[in-house]
Amino acid sequence: MKKTLTTLSLLFLIASCGALKNTAKDPYVGSFDFTIFEVDNFGDIPIKMTLTKEGEEYISQMEFAGDGQAAGDIEINSTSLQDGVLTIEAYTAGYDIYFELTVEGDAISGSMMGMFDVEGVRIKE
Repeated sequence: MKKTLTTLSLLFLIASCGALKNTAKDPYVGSFDFTIFEVDNFGDIPIKMTLTKEGEEYISQMEFAGDGQAAGDIEINSTSLQDGVLTIEAYTAGYDIYFELTVEGDAISGSMMGMFDVEGVRIKE
């Protein structure tokens, strides 16, 4: 009886650790507020981005935040993650654009089109 109880306890402990390991939080998934700095004819543009994951694929949504001059929708064409760099290709205001972003903890940074700096933070939910 004592051996059975010990064995069951050990199996339960191993199964619990395995379950916790599988529920580790993905550092890229969440909502972020970021700013694209010094965009020609627009100035600084605030953006709200939500990033989710379905299976192995990331899905992003973006919208303009605040009362900036930028207008219109941001249509996301693709979202991918490679070597720690999140690449998002989009279309807005008649232009194809892309973002290269990195997430470190609650900070997000990178560039739009390789020309305009992007910096922001995760929105705590």
